[in-house]
Amino acid sequence: MKYPNIREEELKNKVAQEYFLVYDCSKIVGNIDFCVSIFQNQKELFEQESLLWAEAKKGSSDIYNSIVQLILTIGKARTFDKFLPPPMLGAFDSEKIAFIPYSDIHDIFYMNDFNWNVTPSDYETKEFKIVH
Repeated sequence: MKYPNIREEELKNKVAQEYFLVYDCSKIVGNIDFCVSIFQNQKELFEQESLLWAEAKKGSSDIYNSIVQLILTIGKARTFDKFLPPPMLGAFDSEKIAFIPYSDIHDIFYMNDFNWNVTPSDYETKEFKIVH
């Protein structure tokens, strides 16, 4: 994956077209940057199933920091209470993409005495370092 010098929105569009073409990548889930879902032809009884929630970064970034930022974004908004979580979380930039099973990190959301009010993109907070 190599997309130099493009904006984050364009990067999300290119990743959707090149890697997830048979899926619906238009769904907006809270403050999550990128969502991959199964296409639905009509309104279903159940909510549209997400397969991946991901953090997107233009340029090159630390993929671990991006995943931590995604986890903090999900936890802060309690997105998992409003939408059925996907089997996978991920992060990508213009060079790489990484995935982690949601089941590997879901216990983080139930930690006692964790301050979810931190800014997810502030890499210097105690909470960011705990999740990292």
